[in-house]
Amino acid sequence: MRTCANYQDDVCILGLEEFKPSEEYCASCKHYRGPSRGLGDDVANALKKTGVERVVNRLSGGKECGCGKRRAALNRVFPKDKSDG
Repeated sequence: MRTCANYQDDVCILGLEEFKPSEEYCASCKHYRGPSRGLGDDVANALKKTGVERVVNRLSGGKECGCGKRRAALNRVFPKDKSDG
């Protein structure tokens, strides 16, 4: 079950995937909007709130930097404990 606000009726409403995206695709999507799944989401949220994400995007010219894959890896290694809420 996907908890991303951008995932509705078995499709990505951002149009990033033409068909039903895989769990792996959703796990590494930098546009994830939902409850924290682990350390990767917490780091991504902190970088966004402090403005670091915007600076990195500007410096990279909007090119994919691998942040989504790193976010997914951190979430896998350090998942959010279900009792944390």
